[in-house]
Amino acid sequence: MAVYCFYLFDRSGRLLCYREWCRARRTHAGEDDAKSMFGLLFALRNFCSKLSPSPLGGSPKYYITETYALHHHETPTGLRFLLLTSPDFGGVDISRHLRDLYADAYVPYVVKNPLSVRGEVIRVPAFLGRLDAYVRSLPCF
Repeated sequence: MAVYCFYLFDRSGRLLCYREWCRARRTHAGEDDAKSMFGLLFALRNFCSKLSPSPLGGSPKYYITETYALHHHETPTGLRFLLLTSPDFGGVDISRHLRDLYADAYVPYVVKNPLSVRGEVIRVPAFLGRLDAYVRSLPCF
């Protein structure tokens, strides 16, 4: 089991944070990679909401292929936390970890930080350190 990378998007699709851990294939066009990832998530969310019997729609918690698993958590404010892992991570509830990351790291270190500018790339060392610690606490490390 491996954790490849992490994306954090705002509601408009702007990439706020990106981290890699053990991604085998490096991409040279990081911005295109992020746009493709957000587009995939947007399409999956629309597809789930059309199929959902609930009038509120639905949002995927994870999406598994033969080569990777995409885990997703969306906050009420529209932030989207994505974690790309190996497919054998499918049974682990990563969305709970992403919710905890939002509550225990993003809110105290980014939202409550007066020096952090909303909508800008996150460069807060405390948040990035906490993100690394969360990933290292997952069952694969």
